[in-house]
Amino acid sequence: MAPAGDASPERSILRARARGEVSADSSFEELYQLYGPTVRGWLRVRVPGPAADDLMQDVWLIFHGRWRRWEFRPEMEAEAARPVLSFLFRTCHFVLRGHRRRSGREESVEGVEAVDEGGAERLMREVEGGRALGLARRLCPEEELDVLLPKLAGVPAREIARTLAISEPVVDHRFRNALARIRKSLGRAPKGGKRGH
Repeated sequence: MAPAGDASPERSILRARARGEVSADSSFEELYQLYGPTVRGWLRVRVPGPAADDLMQDVWLIFHGRWRRWEFRPEMEAEAARPVLSFLFRTCHFVLRGHRRRSGREESVEGVEAVDEGGAERLMREVEGGRALGLARRLCPEEELDVLLPKLAGVPAREIARTLAISEPVVDHRFRNALARIRKSLGRAPKGGKRGH
């Protein structure tokens, strides 16, 4: 079990594993509990439920192999560092790309069932209640969704930029655009703006 009192549950798990206080398997289970809903949310916003569940298994299998030989570098101790979350985001991105390539078409987000359990839905409540995830699916173009969900989950902007091969200012721009679309639809004007009708 990760030590109590650390500001970041991920960092607690990483430290305990680096010191040999927990096994690779038990720490993997903790990380799965911590980030499973987030990964599920990322995938279910982009593909229908059954396909998302299959892709989620792929993501966690890839991470499991990597976790067994994880390198604990000093830069991972930085306050904002979330190396596991960042790895999961990159893995989701590449697994989704592979899925789309194999299916021979771009997946539409239309008709994807709502995520009712934790993960992105819980994170999106910070924007505006539980309706925000469905709104994001309907209102935001794919490139904004690619940025919105991981940014809300806490993936650093530089990691999102590196994974998507875009610059950090583009990440920030897409994130702000996505939030503006959601707020506008909910009748909330962005800070400094007028309220919508």
